[in-house]
Amino acid sequence: IVKMIFSNFFKRILSIFNLKRKNYLFKPSLTFVGVGPGDPKLLTIAALDAISDASLVAFPIAKIGEESVAASIASDFTKNKKLLPILFPMVLDNDQLKRAWEEASANLIEEVNNGERVVLLCQGDPSLYATSSYIIKLIKLNHPLLSLKIIPGVSSFNAAAAEAQLPLVLNKEELLICPVPDSVSDLENLLETNVINYNKVVVLLKLGKRWTWVREVLCNMDLLSTTTLAKRVGFSDQEIDNASNISGKSIHYFSLLIIRSKTKLIDD
Repeated sequence: IVKMIFSNFFKRILSIFNLKRKNYLFKPSLTFVGVGPGDPKLLTIAALDAISDASLVAFPIAKIGEESVAASIASDFTKNKKLLPILFPMVLDNDQLKRAWEEASANLIEEVNNGERVVLLCQGDPSLYATSSYIIKLIKLNHPLLSLKIIPGVSSFNAAAAEAQLPLVLNKEELLICPVPDSVSDLENLLETNVINYNKVVVLLKLGKRWTWVREVLCNMDLLSTTTLAKRVGFSDQEIDNASNISGKSIHYFSLLIIRSKTKLIDD
């Protein structure tokens, strides 16, 4: 009888522990997940675990009815999940952007309050030039007690350097990452100051149609042959080559440059 009492007692304790563990693991929450630049194989184990544990997967779209790049990257892992498109319009008007961020934040919070374990997919990394960063700031400001987590993703320039089999920086080299400037003079000043004068490695993102005049600037500053150009890193049609081999026609928005002042990477 005593043995039976102890056995039932321990079973009861174990069931309570398992219930609390389940409630802890599956309580309503919001997780921002970086899905990398394009190749699903670059998703981290942490990203896959978060998607697997989610009850609802949200993803950004630029227009209603438009395909989501982030969703397509993770599509093999979101089957049988509830899906929620979140509108992040590609516009320049600050007021319109702020309204979109506030609406997106409200939609995500509503789902969490409804008991969902929400994941928001983010192409690349959620902390690098990502719209999700604005959403995170809003949520932390307005809902400080919310269970919030951010899972980093592989960035496009890291993947590009790996594909090109080139180091980004060595020894005491410095790395500057920024979008392509809007004007020729701004780009010339940036390259003169950072690459030519201080031998920094510069990564320029969001290249796209600017390549038509950026190529000419690089050529005039004798930097074209020491620059790597990467288009659509991680996708089936990716192209990574020395910039001098790429014509001056407009290229895809998801293109980047890795610029060095010299090809010699290691001192004698």
